[in-house]
Amino acid sequence: MNSKLRHLVLVGALFAIGLGTALLGAGKEADAAGPDLFLGKKTSATTVYFVNDWFCPVCIRTEPVIEKIYPTIAGSARIGFVDFPIHGETTNFTPYNTYFLTHEKGKYIAIRKALSALTRKTKKPSHGEVKAAVAPLGVKLPQLKTSDTLFGLQSNLMVYRGYDVTMTPTAVVTNSRTKKTRLLAGKNRISELSIKTAIAQVENR
Repeated sequence: MNSKLRHLVLVGALFAIGLGTALLGAGKEADAAGPDLFLGKKTSATTVYFVNDWFCPVCIRTEPVIEKIYPTIAGSARIGFVDFPIHGETTNFTPYNTYFLTHEKGKYIAIRKALSALTRKTKKPSHGEVKAAVAPLGVKLPQLKTSDTLFGLQSNLMVYRGYDVTMTPTAVVTNSRTKKTRLLAGKNRISELSIKTAIAQVENR
């Protein structure tokens, strides 16, 4: 990570701690005005957050499982992909992940796979390396906006702190109508059946 981006991440983290805590008091949702980081059914009361670390070995092994789960729930639930930097190098990928979640929703799953492959080549990707990694998918990468990156850092922190996530990978399944939440922590607990069961549980009054 270059010095400018490192400073940005630090400022963003500090900003998120203060502002994120205040917003959490109003409702534990990463929905403040800013980029739309959600995929799936945007109007759904149910949200599934996949909380991962780009360099967590177990997370890497769980990615194919999540890739298969995604299309089975995208029509009924709102879906978020959250970076939890257990490994500090994850913050090198968060600005790009935020951009693609916002601007390349239709290709995001394929882009995520390309970014995951890039993590096996470098822990500190340059803008050019990320751009080259997603180019085969027909995706362009402009210069990133500082404000969007800060929003992404804040939103991620609000989720993993707000829902008391302590490890990766974790799936957070929550419903804003019933106020119920289920956490599925660890690779063995994340499956299509467990996610759909959790969705049914949180939707049931």
